[in-house]
Amino acid sequence: MITSNSSPLILLAKINKLNLLERLYGKVIIPYEVYNEAIIKGKNENYSDASVIEKCINEFIFVKNLSQEHKKEAEKLRSILGSGESEAIALSIQEKAKLLLIDNLEPRKIANLKGITSRSTPGILLEAFRKKIITFGEYESSIKELSKYAWLSGDIVAHFLGIGYKIKQGELK
Repeated sequence: MITSNSSPLILLAKINKLNLLERLYGKVIIPYEVYNEAIIKGKNENYSDASVIEKCINEFIFVKNLSQEHKKEAEKLRSILGSGESEAIALSIQEKAKLLLIDNLEPRKIANLKGITSRSTPGILLEAFRKKIITFGEYESSIKELSKYAWLSGDIVAHFLGIGYKIKQGELK
């Protein structure tokens, strides 16, 4: 089971790579607050990516409610994280998810402390390249395009491009 916060969905939709989630993971579940952030609020702001994400609901992205116990967990996390991040972590715990897709460093650290493996949007692109779902050219252009929409330092872009290049050259798997 794979869970996601809103930012990977939004960013992948912006760069036309949302379909990678289905190809990599088959099914992704999100809590209601992520649906609210990515689709309802996005559509209210006329963001085109919100409609792209909405078309994937009940195809390979599914909304799952938190149990009462896990709603309490999310509420505790809200004192230090955003609502979507809090619910995404709580849903990962509830569903015993093998992976949480989330970009911000602090929530990733908290997820890690709770035993949840996480992956950022550049990490999703790297996994797609490693599994030969996208070519090196697609990977390289996607990382560069992603940096237009997400705060990625030059070091992070260089890091991911460097790993991709080493995989392409056969130095890494």
